[in-house]
Amino acid sequence: MTTQEQTRDVGILIVGHGSPRSQANEGFLSLVARVADRLGVTALPTFFSIAKPSIEDQVALLASQGIRRIVLMPYFLYSGQHIKRDIPELLEKCRHAFPGVTLELLPTLEGELALEDLLVDRLTPLVPSQPLPADGAAIERRSHEIIEHQLQGRESADPAERAVVRRVVHATADLSFARSLRIHPRAIAAGRKAIVDRKPVICDVKMLVAGLTHVPGEVLCAIGDPDVAQAAKGANCTRAAAAIDALADRLAGAIVAVGNAPTALWRVMEIARSGGPRPALVVGLPVGFVGARESKDALMQSDLIYISNVGARGGSPVAAAVVNALAFLTQERGA
Repeated sequence: MTTQEQTRDVGILIVGHGSPRSQANEGFLSLVARVADRLGVTALPTFFSIAKPSIEDQVALLASQGIRRIVLMPYFLYSGQHIKRDIPELLEKCRHAFPGVTLELLPTLEGELALEDLLVDRLTPLVPSQPLPADGAAIERRSHEIIEHQLQGRESADPAERAVVRRVVHATADLSFARSLRIHPRAIAAGRKAIVDRKPVICDVKMLVAGLTHVPGEVLCAIGDPDVAQAAKGANCTRAAAAIDALADRLAGAIVAVGNAPTALWRVMEIARSGGPRPALVVGLPVGFVGARESKDALMQSDLIYISNVGARGGSPVAAAVVNALAFLTQERGA
């Protein structure tokens, strides 16, 4: 079954409270329409009370269309009585009315760190600016102090994982990586061992090569090779995928870093899945709206050891920051 077929089998209802003010309800309806358009799926609005369409109405509509799994996303800030009691009771009635339909209630937005970041972003212009430090070292120290303060309460208990996350945040000024990065339990040890053993770091693009300023061993990238361009044409694939093929004999035990091309990440997984050489660690952080999220999801579901993230964000600076963090950890702590 394809992803599109799976999406059609799921009905999404975004639940608002409902207001006696028609303008408030219209604003919610517009929000849901925009969310549905951005996701490229059918997501319908529904109201818990006061306004229409009701949850019961929309469940009945989706059930009449043959939908057998309905997921409800409450557009609520807090998990109060409506979420804990009222909506579950209402859904239980819907289950009796439509016994062939599975109804799932997702968590509210309570505790969502993205909302905290949004509040900070909105209020930051009101905070007085601090004087710019006089030298680069002082600027970097101040930057790390700010990162440490901003990340309080949202970091891993593992100090090595914290070091990786902090370097990524420092490279991007994007705190969202603190919640989106995913680090395999064996990733830090595998990456450090590969660096100690002087295994190569294989990159998808030259921009990533330029960012690897602290790696002691070989850094390889074949995307600019003329033979790779010809191979890509002959195989009807991207140059990034053909570049991985060109370096396939160096993959065993290496660190593969992908910051741009999802097709390079797919090819690494295909080679490993077919019994070919397996890297020690895959730093899979391609950026983009086409294939990046899907390739990273597939990496995290594979049996490869990875450092990756959830969503479309990524890029060569992020992948470089991860590999540099591993190199720093290796230098600081030894093998």
